[in-house]
Amino acid sequence: MRCRSAIVPHASFVRAIAALVPLLLMFQPRTAGATFHLNEISKIMVGLNGNNTIQAVEIKMLFGLQNAVTGGSIKAYDASGALIATLGTFTGPVPSGISGRKILCATHNFAVAFGITPDLVITPGIPVGTGQVSFELPTCLVNAVAYGAVTVPKNGTTSAAALVADGVAALVRSVDDGTVATCPLSEDAAARFQLAAGTGLSPITFTNNAGATASVSPSVAGVNESPVVSAALRVYPNPFSAEATIEAPGGGRLAVYDVSGRRVRSWSSPSANLGASPLRRIDWDGTDAAGHRLASGIYFVQLGESVGRQVRVVLLR
Repeated sequence: MRCRSAIVPHASFVRAIAALVPLLLMFQPRTAGATFHLNEISKIMVGLNGNNTIQAVEIKMLFGLQNAVTGGSIKAYDASGALIATLGTFTGPVPSGISGRKILCATHNFAVAFGITPDLVITPGIPVGTGQVSFELPTCLVNAVAYGAVTVPKNGTTSAAALVADGVAALVRSVDDGTVATCPLSEDAAARFQLAAGTGLSPITFTNNAGATASVSPSVAGVNESPVVSAALRVYPNPFSAEATIEAPGGGRLAVYDVSGRRVRSWSSPSANLGASPLRRIDWDGTDAAGHRLASGIYFVQLGESVGRQVRVVLLR
């Protein structure tokens, strides 16, 4: 009977395989409870023109295959590090795991105002002024950003500038947390975040996982479009939820149109004698001609028959 000799791997080959295994594991898709995560918060917005129901948190993948966010949550904390609320939780992964891709977590009113689909719809609750926002998993607080007069940061030791809801403002990351897989990520909010103000020429851009963008500016511009606004026609506040004031020069019919071009409300031309003021003001409660409450969405207030004298308005219920 012949005996086959056993094949014994060379010691150097065994050592090479042992060294390679950890590297291979780093490139495998992660579950929600994985040890290493490289998702950082890249932008935070707590309101628009005083409306703090328009809120958003953008997350950036620093490394590939970090889209396995199932069970991950966006949470809000106060200055002392006490939990205020869990604003939303992922029930599954996002589709794209390409390094550098974004994940958009935003309120319903943000989605309506800017015509974009969030990857996670969150409830309003991000603190205005001073607070902390985190992205965390059941077993790990991945990243948290403190801003304002925070006394006990959840992640790191510093706070970024206070974040207001008035006007158009957001905290925008200028320096990444790095590419070393740790949990939590090392954070230095004061050094890595800047308070940015959106303008018509330089809006603040939020991006979802599919690559769609929302341009945040004082004109409440939607995705890839610019509203036509007449300097003599104003609607404020914008967005609004209960009532808006329409300010227009005398003469000509005022009308409100929905996105399909259907006229839903109108006011006839006033008397030719407007007195000392050349302007007229109408308080609109967001109802149609029959007095029915209109749904949340985008509408256009137009003076006369020219779309060149038109203002885009966002109604949020």
